[in-house]
Amino acid sequence: MQRFENILVVIDPKNESGAVAERAVDLARRNGARVTLVCTIGELPLAGQKQIAAETPAESGRLSFDIIEEWPPATDLPLTPQQPEGRRELLAGQTPEIADWPARPPAMLIRERVVGEESRRLERWVDIVRQNGLQADGKILYGTPFLQIIREVLRHGHDLVMTTTQGRSNLKERVFGSTTMHLMRKCPCPVWVVKSSQPEWHTRILAAVDPNPHDEERQALNVKIMDLATSLARLEQRELVVVHAWTFPVERSLRAGHASLSSDVDRWVSDARGQHRRWLIDLLRPYALEELEHEVYLLKGEAGRLIPELATAKEVKLIVMGTVSRTGIAGLLIGNTAEKILSQVDCGVLAVKPDGFVTPVRLDE
Repeated sequence: MQRFENILVVIDPKNESGAVAERAVDLARRNGARVTLVCTIGELPLAGQKQIAAETPAESGRLSFDIIEEWPPATDLPLTPQQPEGRRELLAGQTPEIADWPARPPAMLIRERVVGEESRRLERWVDIVRQNGLQADGKILYGTPFLQIIREVLRHGHDLVMTTTQGRSNLKERVFGSTTMHLMRKCPCPVWVVKSSQPEWHTRILAAVDPNPHDEERQALNVKIMDLATSLARLEQRELVVVHAWTFPVERSLRAGHASLSSDVDRWVSDARGQHRRWLIDLLRPYALEELEHEVYLLKGEAGRLIPELATAKEVKLIVMGTVSRTGIAGLLIGNTAEKILSQVDCGVLAVKPDGFVTPVRLDE
């Protein structure tokens, strides 16, 4: 049975982190794992501090238009260059450090405030984890989030990264132009994405596989998916759902252009179905599924459509799937397919890579 021993949990101030912290605590207790919680802070534009601090009212005053940078508008005095005294008066009741601006560089003050706030937030989460009887510590990482998280994995040998994102309404830019997708593609260890919108009553675990004994790398990834999914199902006493979505790529073209081949195409498709069925049976045979509550699906159609539909219908709690292959060639569910699945489901996703995967991220960069 596969277990996790060294879990890295990403606390994201932009998303509700309670779901991922709670899930990490439960998993760590079941596995006897150590937990490290991290918060990432992007680099501030320190190189531009002098230019920011040196900007004068006269320079801004030459503009023939106003730039509104806040909505809804604040009720306090606007902090515009045309009202420098108003700015000082408004800020005088806050912290002396801010009131001293621009004597101190603005970016430095911003950095101090951000670091202070995130340190307090992180300390609260570390205390919560420790109160559950677990070993835990916290770190703040500076720089591009996905790079620093992966480097932390490389330095300390974490065997699982847990992070969070919101529900399917956030779609592409929040999930796939972001830290989450970079981690799924480049992190050397499994990445567990917890959806904060997931209904509490969802309990099943779904393993999305794509068996093909003629592709050793793909088959190894299928084995890893099944190892993880069956281990979690046994550990948490969950029902396991296994799905293999397959297609006959040239079927539409053959039927559209060659009506006379209809019966032949039916036979070819039937033969292909039988082949995929045999491949699926051979993959699942070693896992003693009779010892688990389980359902196995062999579905003809696109994985990006069928897997989210099945996950919703079966009230799945977690999808275990593959992402990229060791060589960078598409593995099981990469790119558009993974994007479609994550953007359509409210459940968590555990993304795994084949043995031998080498991350493109380096410690010495």
